[in-house]
Amino acid sequence: MKIAVTGATGTQGGAVARLLTERGHEVRRVTRNPKHPNDVHGDFDHPATLEQAFADVDGLFLMTPLSGPSEAAQGKAAVDAARHVPHVVFTSATNADRHTGIPHFDTKAEIERHLAVNHPHWTVLGPAAFMGREGPVALPIPPILKLHLIAPEDIAAMAALAFEQPARFRNRRVDIASDRLTGPEMAAIRGTEFIELSLAQAETYSPDLAAMFRYFTETGLELDIPALHAEFPEVGWHSYADWITGRAERRPG
Repeated sequence: MKIAVTGATGTQGGAVARLLTERGHEVRRVTRNPKHPNDVHGDFDHPATLEQAFADVDGLFLMTPLSGPSEAAQGKAAVDAARHVPHVVFTSATNADRHTGIPHFDTKAEIERHLAVNHPHWTVLGPAAFMGREGPVALPIPPILKLHLIAPEDIAAMAALAFEQPARFRNRRVDIASDRLTGPEMAAIRGTEFIELSLAQAETYSPDLAAMFRYFTETGLELDIPALHAEFPEVGWHSYADWITGRAERRPG
């Protein structure tokens, strides 16, 4: 299967590109600055380049750059450029379809709606917060709040499964998380400290991220991790502890 992957130079898209390659698929890495043999030029600000990059592929893993107000237009243009691609897997965010008021969640929800209306075969994955390894755990959440987390490798495994079993994922939206822990629990696993930041501190850094953590604290995400893992055992979900220590071994998909 020939699959185009946007964001392949980053954490999420890179994990998807690597796993698809390992599973024997032909991966076309779409990037603004091609540097490697499997790279092709594609720029979200120039949709014609995306249409060329998506030509003749069997599937597209679509993630949009966090570019503020222009992300919705870029994402919808990318969907339009992929109108002939048999299956588009779009990566959004957990519960982004629930009118959260979080700017970058609502932007992704707008792209989701455009995809559902304009493409006959789509899948939306809604990843939780990415797992991290470096430094202290500094977050603007109460120490008792459990945060949904996901390993990039598990996003990749779900994307690969969606491409390989398209009927199972046809026109479905699936929120995904690997584990759920408090800040102090994450810090203990990493052998570091938990620092509770204030929302005011987060606001000075990014109002968008402050809105996200406020939503996590005041409303909370709805995601049934046991049910998710039971439905998709092939993913070989990582616990945070195993992901940090490298003990997790992926089950064959």
